[in-house]
Amino acid sequence: MKNRFFLFLLIGCLLASYESQSQDSLQRKRKEIHVGIGPAFYSGDLGSAYSSGSLLFNFGLKLNKDKKLNGNIKVAIGSISGQELDYTTTDNTGITATPNTYFKTSFFGLNYEAQYNFVHREQLKVYISQGIGLFRFNPKDQYDNDLIDQPDTRPIGESYRNMIIQLPTQLGAKYYLPNDFAFGIQFGFINPITDYLDNLGIWGNKNGNDNILSIQFEIHAPISF
Repeated sequence: MKNRFFLFLLIGCLLASYESQSQDSLQRKRKEIHVGIGPAFYSGDLGSAYSSGSLLFNFGLKLNKDKKLNGNIKVAIGSISGQELDYTTTDNTGITATPNTYFKTSFFGLNYEAQYNFVHREQLKVYISQGIGLFRFNPKDQYDNDLIDQPDTRPIGESYRNMIIQLPTQLGAKYYLPNDFAFGIQFGFINPITDYLDNLGIWGNKNGNDNILSIQFEIHAPISF
């Protein structure tokens, strides 16, 4: 009886160990880090929409990547610029006003997004994602001075905050190698909730918020912790 007991105990321990290793292996595959680089294009009050691009970098942590619906924590760092040398507008009295005709801003974004894989195969995933997070920007003039501190570039009393909400929307695809690394491409809009990326609001010549189109080429790597 004792021998049978120890045999059953040994088998139970082996099965528990195998199940634990399987769960650990699955856990390793459920998380991945990713880094990306590509152009970012600005659309706002200065210049043609999405006509000039600057580099954007992103990195992040993806959770539950083996599921159709998963989460992603992402950090984005980049810059945009715009220029329209003959730009003029009129104030509420009809007098011609000349605000800033150039801007450049660096920006930093942190957001959480939900990704849904509508193509969910072992090697290929195609997804759409919607996120929410924080976005900080700092528009400067051609002399590298902060435009937010230059009230003469806006109507009297007009001000804005440079820390705002963003609602990024993305469409992407990833191809997985046998070692669980993946290469991906992603298109989308960062959607910062502001009309002041270029420092122009009331004196702007376009309705609605400014926006940023991004294209990212990414590398994904599995991790465990």
